[in-house]
Amino acid sequence: MSNSEKSKYLPSLLLILLCMLGGCNLNSQISSSASPDPKITQSKQKSQLTTVDVKIAQVGNLSNSREYVGTTEPIRETLLRSQVEGKLLELTVEVGDRVSKGQVIGRLDSSLLTAAVNRETAELASLESELASARIRVKNAELALEEALLRLAQAKSDAQRYSELAEKGLISSQEAESFQTTAEVAEKTVLVAQESINIAKQAVTASIGQVESQKEAIAEAAQRQAYSQLVAPATGIVTTKINEPGNLIREGEEIIEIGDFSQVKVVVPLSELDLGQISLGKSASLTFDAFGERIFTGEISRIAPAANSSTRQIPIEITVSNSENQIKGGLLTRVTLAANDATKVIIPESAVVEDNYIFVLTQEDLAAKQGVVSKRKIVISDRLEGKVAITTGLKPQEKFVLRTGQPLTDGETVSLSILSE
Repeated sequence: MSNSEKSKYLPSLLLILLCMLGGCNLNSQISSSASPDPKITQSKQKSQLTTVDVKIAQVGNLSNSREYVGTTEPIRETLLRSQVEGKLLELTVEVGDRVSKGQVIGRLDSSLLTAAVNRETAELASLESELASARIRVKNAELALEEALLRLAQAKSDAQRYSELAEKGLISSQEAESFQTTAEVAEKTVLVAQESINIAKQAVTASIGQVESQKEAIAEAAQRQAYSQLVAPATGIVTTKINEPGNLIREGEEIIEIGDFSQVKVVVPLSELDLGQISLGKSASLTFDAFGERIFTGEISRIAPAANSSTRQIPIEITVSNSENQIKGGLLTRVTLAANDATKVIIPESAVVEDNYIFVLTQEDLAAKQGVVSKRKIVISDRLEGKVAITTGLKPQEKFVLRTGQPLTDGETVSLSILSE
């Protein structure tokens, strides 16, 4: 074929080629619209849902923990006071020594106390001798009564017999009357003997009372003598030595002070503005400069009933266990107290919509990353620094909507963002 013929058919060939190509593309478009891809359809449906960020509700503190500075003291302090007067002869303990209750730690001069015991003992011996004499007098009075009774019986018998003889005329009436008089005298003698016995018995009773009283006096003197030995009144550590050997100690005067360090208390001056953040039994975290970063746990055991009039601060006491006796008195202590709202659900204030409502995730499809939200009323107890404390309406571990791209409606299906918990 010549070049002229080739150029004649070239436009026709190009036209046929364009038609063929156009027909293929058209068929492809028709085929795609007739059978859509499921993945593309699902993506279009999901793109129509509101995307939200979901967060899990947690219990926490609305306010930050507060730190205070205090000083350690023994849980209790006991003073050893002298119960008698005397010169302090010996004191075997020093400040820092550990003592046990009942341990003998010193003694006073007891010479005067010993002499007092001896005097009281001698007086008891004298009283016991008097008691013995009184009992003998009772015995003698009883014997005299027996003799008087015998004489009375004899006198009555004689009076009866001579009275009968006088009636028979065998003796004169004057002689019979003399025997009657003798019987009457014997009867009075018996009464006197009985009264003597009563008096003697009363003397015995009085002597017994004196003896018992004297025994009590001896026991008291002996006890005072025993007080010359100084005994630790409690278990603990000697914190103060008030007197030294050689001093004259008067009754009731202090000698040493003992601190019980089985527990320690930390006294913290608290601002009156923070009083609402504490309560008895509430736990606290403590650190001591002496122990580095080691954390001890204690609890509030006392809140003073009144504030200091000048500083307006209220002293509180925090008790800490000290079974190993590591914590000493007078140590600087840093005390951290948590806020009282630790049992409330804390959420960002931005999650609250309208008049104290939030949206809660009630249904969730983890595979599809979708869920259903419900509108719920909440009760807010406090607000601080962009957070709110919820008392009712939201429970711990429930999921709530933190952020949303557009307003939500109750029961709406939403799409969960990649930031959702």
